[in-house]
Amino acid sequence: MFKTQIINIKDNFDEGVEKAIEFIKAEEVVAFPTETVYGLGGNAFSEVAVKKIFKAKGRPQDNPLILHVASIEQAEELGYINDEARKMLEAFWPGPFTAVLKKKDIVPDLVTAGLSTVGIRMPKNPGILEIIKRTGFPIAAPSANISGSPSPTEAHHVETDLMGRVPLILDGGHTEYGLESTVCDLTKETPLVLRPGAVTAEEIKDIAGMVEISSSVLTPLNHGEQATSPGMKYSHYAPNAEVIVLKGTKENTIKHIKIMYDKDIEKGEKPIIFCYKEDEKLYDDRNVMHQGENQNVHEVARTLFKNLREVDGKEYTKVYFQAVPATGIGLAVMNRIIRAAGFKLILVK
Repeated sequence: MFKTQIINIKDNFDEGVEKAIEFIKAEEVVAFPTETVYGLGGNAFSEVAVKKIFKAKGRPQDNPLILHVASIEQAEELGYINDEARKMLEAFWPGPFTAVLKKKDIVPDLVTAGLSTVGIRMPKNPGILEIIKRTGFPIAAPSANISGSPSPTEAHHVETDLMGRVPLILDGGHTEYGLESTVCDLTKETPLVLRPGAVTAEEIKDIAGMVEISSSVLTPLNHGEQATSPGMKYSHYAPNAEVIVLKGTKENTIKHIKIMYDKDIEKGEKPIIFCYKEDEKLYDDRNVMHQGENQNVHEVARTLFKNLREVDGKEYTKVYFQAVPATGIGLAVMNRIIRAAGFKLILVK
């Protein structure tokens, strides 16, 4: 157990960076903000550090880690980058885009769960970029939460999950996007989205001219199938409360949610409804949590994990979620919420 130190990196940037570098060079792991979610990182070339990442999270070792770099040149030391892949990196780096590339021998098998590929991303958060540059090695980093729970978008979420498990948490406030990076396999002729994020399939197609979306984005992996990207496991991002996703016309979905909600109340349960602010009145006096205004799916994405964590804090037993269109960033929202629900989806006619 550690006496975890917390440093506000917005007010104490140099102190936070220096302390993080000190721990990482000593083969420890630290939690830090990125533009997507908070990460839990250590030296990707250190077996000691990588094992500490898995242990702190309680993460299965068959779930590959993403390597964070500070430049395309550094990425070239880790994976094979062809001309088409380079176009993608130049378009989306630094930013919430993870490229899956054929790995080079320098990358430890422990990081990639034994796969022949490696996920690499260049974050745009200045703190972690500075840490990577000054340590001189890539940082292996999944999200800084207990495995399977909603990813952290604020430092206190990391505290809830990892206090005492890590020596340092850097507090950078709420993250910009609120969802993990897009993971895209660039080893194939056509870019293949394995996990959607803020860089959308439509944007990838604009650069590459074509794009495919893995069937596992909205459906479970087949029995025995190995995860080739983080976030592909059956149950993921889940609060303690049961999550139920309903899909259909707005009118019929709201009607159905109200019926199910009232039956829960009769049984002594404590349900809550995730909805847009303008729809609150349609649910009368039932418990609701706002997901943004005017059908703003970007705001739904940014606040999704924060709201799922709030549900646990208020001891709700069920969450009803009205499906958003699975286009643009809405695909990323549906990818996360359907896994949080354990693929419980009700089609409302």
